[in-house]
Amino acid sequence: MTRAPGGKRRAQRTASLILITIGLLIPALSLIPLGSLWLWQNGYLIYWTIFALSAVSIVYLVQRRLLPARPEAQPAVEADVSPSATSSTAGSLARDLSWSPAEELAWGDVEALAAKTDPARIETTESMLKLGQEAIETVAHRLHPGRTDPIWQFTTPEALAIVERVSRRLRTFVLENVPFGERMTVAQALALYRWRGAIDAAERAYDVWRVVRLINPATAAAQEAREQLSKAMVQWGRDAISRRLMEVYVLEIGRAAIDLYGGRLRVSSGSLAGYVSADSAADREAIGQVKAEPLRILVAGQVSAGKSSLINALAREARAASDALPATSKYTPYVLQGEGFPAAFIIDSPGIGSDAAMLDELVEKAADCDLMLWVVAVNRADRETDRKALEGVRLHFASRLNRRRPPIILVTTHIDRLRPFNEWSPPYDLASGDSEKARNIRSAVAAAAGDLGFEADEAVALSLNDPAKPYNVEQLWQRIADALPEATRAQLLRCLNDLKESWSWKSLWTQAGNAGRTLAGTLKPVARARTQAGRKR
Repeated sequence: MTRAPGGKRRAQRTASLILITIGLLIPALSLIPLGSLWLWQNGYLIYWTIFALSAVSIVYLVQRRLLPARPEAQPAVEADVSPSATSSTAGSLARDLSWSPAEELAWGDVEALAAKTDPARIETTESMLKLGQEAIETVAHRLHPGRTDPIWQFTTPEALAIVERVSRRLRTFVLENVPFGERMTVAQALALYRWRGAIDAAERAYDVWRVVRLINPATAAAQEAREQLSKAMVQWGRDAISRRLMEVYVLEIGRAAIDLYGGRLRVSSGSLAGYVSADSAADREAIGQVKAEPLRILVAGQVSAGKSSLINALAREARAASDALPATSKYTPYVLQGEGFPAAFIIDSPGIGSDAAMLDELVEKAADCDLMLWVVAVNRADRETDRKALEGVRLHFASRLNRRRPPIILVTTHIDRLRPFNEWSPPYDLASGDSEKARNIRSAVAAAAGDLGFEADEAVALSLNDPAKPYNVEQLWQRIADALPEATRAQLLRCLNDLKESWSWKSLWTQAGNAGRTLAGTLKPVARARTQAGRKR
């Protein structure tokens, strides 16, 4: 078999590179024994030995201070799924802020596995693969705890998608981190792997040289001391690097497993970008302005708390009905528009009461929304209904680890009706004002927040008495803007869960039709061949 011209040229270049390397190394390596002999003959050996030992010691101590100590293995613990814990994870492989609480718990398990893994026990390809399998099983058991076979809980398209994603990342790693990675063929990589035994042979040859140089004991002692310090320094650095590489390996596999078992690969980016939920489709049909899934903001509270007036203040063109009587008898959507604000529906709700069916309906609506504005009149003390409704919403999301609870902003209204009753001369310094009105507003807002499970600084105080000049609405807009990142994460998980659970006869019919055409295309050549064979007979 003749060698291809391209392959022959590559072989010649490789051989030339090896010869040039050997030619450069031999003169450089010869300086070690010759230089030692010159130092010994001229009486500088002792001074050079002191200098070498001092330099190596200084570098060793500096390295000990710069490189982190080897972390001790930590026991696996339940991950804190609070927002503070999510944002506090250091490093490039931190938690993904769009993960659900269950996925955050799985990531905590993966971090614990990475911390307790000892790189010294990963000596073979089999042990490396076993460690990766352990990371995958850790995630699978966390995300599918009720299954006897959690490791197989993914579809064929998801498996293909994860192979594609990992392959793409490995390709980038090879191109950016492996010298000549873009030119090295698989045959050349295998050849280098077969030559790995040359390293052991070189180490054995160097051991022989250590024995031979004992002819000059002074030189041998100095070089041996220097080499032992250098070896210790290199070993320390190698352990730290090995630890980091092992952690990255486990964390990368864990991250991919979370995407796989969390069902994120079941939804393509194209379908997510164009997804519109059934509720938004119905609302869009009534409004007819939104092109993709909007942010859904639910306004809730008791009768006459000021919900419709609040919507009028936020979206003037919405014209929500508001008067002395309870006007909103059903959940009514309006378009919310603001400069730099994403497409959003703001949904007015009927005033909540003690009726259990009404509270259940509110919880269902909250599950279809991404941000909640809870409106409370601070001049009213009957907040038990609000407290029970909020508790129902919080319990609902606490039991669903595949979803994030929408952020809830407490909006306190009717602050103009607090004592002194006849005084209302805004603006007021609601943070630290000394007037009696400002103090009473702060006290009433703090009391309402405490009764409903909020911190005092989580509430916004408004006066909607004058529709033409609502007071402090700018502060509410700022709170909504601050809550947008968390609301967007809640929206993403809502859409992902809707798409994962979606199924229709139309898609099944399309799949069956495509399968039939594929089968027909496969059988047609076979039938044609049989017909031709029959004619020949």
